[in-house]
Amino acid sequence: MGKKIMAVIISIVLAFSVVGFPAAACVQIESANIENLFYMSVDTLIHRILTVLNVFWPGYDGDWDKIDEYESENFYKGESEFDKKVTADSEWSLGYAGASLLEGLDIMNGEYFLAGSLEVFEGRVPQKINDDQRVRVYAISDGVSGIAVQAVIDGFGISRGDVQTIRARVAEAVKSEGYNIVSLDVSALHQHSCIDTLGMNIPLLAGLVINTSNAALGGLLDKYKVLKNQQFMDNLFDKTTDCVVSAIENMESGDLYYGYTNVKEYMRDARDPWSFDENLHRLRFVPDDGGRETWILQGSMHCTGMGAGPDELTADYPYYIEKAINEKAKANVVYVIGAELAIRQEKDLTNKDDATDIENIEAYGYALADKVMKIKNDIKLQPVLNVAHKEVYLDVDNGILTLAAREDILNAVIVKDGFKYVMITEIGYMELGNKVGIFMCPGEFDPMLIFGGPESGEAAWKGESWDYAPVKDFTDAKYIMVYGLCNDQAGYVLRDNEYHSLIGENEEVNIVSRSAGAVFVTGFEELLASVK
Repeated sequence: MGKKIMAVIISIVLAFSVVGFPAAACVQIESANIENLFYMSVDTLIHRILTVLNVFWPGYDGDWDKIDEYESENFYKGESEFDKKVTADSEWSLGYAGASLLEGLDIMNGEYFLAGSLEVFEGRVPQKINDDQRVRVYAISDGVSGIAVQAVIDGFGISRGDVQTIRARVAEAVKSEGYNIVSLDVSALHQHSCIDTLGMNIPLLAGLVINTSNAALGGLLDKYKVLKNQQFMDNLFDKTTDCVVSAIENMESGDLYYGYTNVKEYMRDARDPWSFDENLHRLRFVPDDGGRETWILQGSMHCTGMGAGPDELTADYPYYIEKAINEKAKANVVYVIGAELAIRQEKDLTNKDDATDIENIEAYGYALADKVMKIKNDIKLQPVLNVAHKEVYLDVDNGILTLAAREDILNAVIVKDGFKYVMITEIGYMELGNKVGIFMCPGEFDPMLIFGGPESGEAAWKGESWDYAPVKDFTDAKYIMVYGLCNDQAGYVLRDNEYHSLIGENEEVNIVSRSAGAVFVTGFEELLASVK
């Protein structure tokens, strides 16, 4: 037993030690051949150790279905056919609701871990609360296609198993109301300084040792299992369910507009080759009665203003975008993260040498809000809504994440295929007004998967080509938005030939499947072809 535990410690510490590598430590491509060989050799060693552990070490995967026994639960397929025409019954209606996820909890009691950094030995607990961690929900309908709902949580990520819990609670709450909900999506904003909603930010070593021991002992150590705070998650489930119901009940008729503003100067790409969506997008709902507007924004910058070290809680720049727009435009705000891969915040906007992290975050949020409030290119969208979803199967080849899921740390939906594991996640696509296409992506997508981008050249370590069209080519929509980390945290998703090494770049340690890029692109092509 002692040697097995030591094997776990060695492999996990080795695997997770890459988190300390900054993005700036990326391999220089022109001198990378020997380094690449070394990195990939270490990758192989880690992979083999973890494969053995996942096959032979006791876990909680005894309850996982075999792949041929899997049945969908709490999944919204959406529409089987898209309409393009405005009818006599077509009319936009939208409702909004929001709530604090901190209210009613003693967040400073040392039992809640901050997300954003992998903590091997100790979890990071908040010592200061700078603002709020919230859930925001909007429900939208064109009067014909049913109701589409999106809940956006402040958090590092949310697993599909937890999304299914929310959907089940909503279904129970509205079962007597007769609402025609055709889509219910839950996404996260990927803040690195909010209370952990995913599970990867517990003290990992303690979690893996105690949880694996409990599995081996048949549950004798159940009360000692190390997990994300269940009280926080239950509160999140309740608040999100309440907000979904309230948003639907609050729906009112009005007009919907789309516009965008270029924010390239506020962004930087930390991964070669550089590519990102330069725009901050806005859907603006204007009620017929002249009441409070609701703005749905989508940008692509990581929420990392506080960094991974400080023990301060903040919802980062989206909170301050909302605050500024609430103050100056008197509008509700729902911010959604886009295809963010390694896209970071750029600029120190305080002009103060001694500015604190939170002052920089606030200044950044207010600057982006100012850009949004000056949008002049709004176009009015016809009341036509279409939405569809598709389940997607990923071959899991990241032994680190498999072990975390097997030991009950992550609530992913996984099935067994012999000795292999398959993650079942979902993608979605929504069209608004025959003009705006929205791709719903369950993870942190490389923007090049959506929009296309530069050839990798030698950045493709294996020298392989990428022969797939960008997903924007599968739709006739003129404007493209992306809802990232939507309905699951499927990790980073790259073009398959862009995968480097666990110790070469930051992103690879959180890649679920090295073939996910091709699987998702093919899935989107099939999804859109099925409804056209």
